[in-house]
Amino acid sequence: MQAHIARAVNASGKKEATKSALKPATKPRSVAEISDKSKDFLAKRVEKAKKALEAETAEEVVVRRVPSSASIEQRVLQAVLPLWDDENRAVPNHFIRSGLFTVNSGLQREFIPDLKIASLSNLDVLYRGEELHQSDLTVWMALINLARNKPLSEGIFFTGYQIVTDCGWRLHSDSYKKVKDAIKRLKVTAISISAKGNESAYTGSLIRDYAFTDANSEDGDTKWMVRFEPRISALFMEDTTTFLQWEERKRIGPRAKLAQWLHAFYFSHRGDPLPNAVSRLHELCRSKDSLSSFRRNLKTALMHLQERDLLESFTVVNDMVRVTKYSKPRLAAVKKPRITTKKKVT
Repeated sequence: MQAHIARAVNASGKKEATKSALKPATKPRSVAEISDKSKDFLAKRVEKAKKALEAETAEEVVVRRVPSSASIEQRVLQAVLPLWDDENRAVPNHFIRSGLFTVNSGLQREFIPDLKIASLSNLDVLYRGEELHQSDLTVWMALINLARNKPLSEGIFFTGYQIVTDCGWRLHSDSYKKVKDAIKRLKVTAISISAKGNESAYTGSLIRDYAFTDANSEDGDTKWMVRFEPRISALFMEDTTTFLQWEERKRIGPRAKLAQWLHAFYFSHRGDPLPNAVSRLHELCRSKDSLSSFRRNLKTALMHLQERDLLESFTVVNDMVRVTKYSKPRLAAVKKPRITTKKKVT
């Protein structure tokens, strides 16, 4: 019995030895070989990922350059305006790098039928409606500020007192009438704004619709509802928006219209703007003054800004205007909007 078991074990051992002999011998790999293969593997993975990223980026660029009407509609209707606070207010560059809101004054305003507004070389601005002044821009900025935390398709509600106070105007019946006239004027407008070579950025009115009560009130009790066209949010893109310091604009004063225009124009540029000819500025702001009168008024307006520490310096040499701005941030931390409470006018 024991001999039989021994013969079985020997036979089993011979079979295992035969199997081992049939297997090819495996040469041990060196550390350098393992490292080289790992490098090759990683290099192939990185190259593959890089190609996939480039393809994805190229696809995104195409989508951005040629957006479908459906994607634009969805983005605009769902979007709210970019974040800003009461101290730093957003305004499209199209409004402040052109003569859409002029530096003119007076009660007589011409009606403009489909006029191509003077603007910087990369902008196209077509306008139809009553001539707009800097006071209209101030009212529009006060209104759009109330709409910044909600979808633009929703209305904003306010009183005449609230807007007059926000604009920094005196509490007088003339100021309330100015707000009322500005809102009516902004409604009856038609503008088409685009960057040259691209699709139209916006076509429509500056105000979609409005309603008010207490029409005969002259003490600010008039209650208003205003709505904007949702598509106007397309003007507030990152590279087409300037954040103006609201207190600075109010400090300039409503009567210094050219100074207000220059302040907004210069601060729509990052860093110090390139020199501009006096005649070019005269054209851009659509001043009705003669060039010689405008030249004098321009120096007065620039001194007005410098005296209020809104420009560091300026020179006018050979009819070329050069300005130097103070280096400071243009956007503060975003805060919750303040609630304005009405005070009784005495």
